[in-house]
Amino acid sequence: MPVSTETLAQRLIAEADRETEKENAAYKEAVRKRTEEAAARRTARSSILQRALARLKEETDAALADIQRRLDEELEDLYADAEGDAPGPSPGIDPDDAPYEVDYTLPMGERYKAVRAYYLSYDDMKEAVADYGEDEIAKDYLGEYYGYLMQLLMTLA
Repeated sequence: MPVSTETLAQRLIAEADRETEKENAAYKEAVRKRTEEAAARRTARSSILQRALARLKEETDAALADIQRRLDEELEDLYADAEGDAPGPSPGIDPDDAPYEVDYTLPMGERYKAVRAYYLSYDDMKEAVADYGEDEIAKDYLGEYYGYLMQLLMTLA
């Protein structure tokens, strides 16, 4: 029996979540070790420690961005394989009310990217999750892929 697109996407997202958690745990452990080492050398308040911690943060942010980029590419490929006909908006949905571009002729991967880019631009991911949860246009526009973006945003919150 073939595996559904939804199941495959959930597996991809779960794997990205595991990688993200692993990266964050490694970052926290490295910060703890550097801070303890600095305290032992009585340099805990020095700029040396601050630079080392900033470098760790930059490396971790780059690794997390790479995980996100790979997930995006994998989901895009998956969506491209699963695309069907692009219907218009459901009754009661006005695409002009969306804060992002809504074009029902776009492939699902492009729709997902547009909506994702908008919500990832939030400074506060908890606020992004709340707003996305109330976004009826996104629910209609993304269809079954709405949940995938919600999972991503909740992971980042």
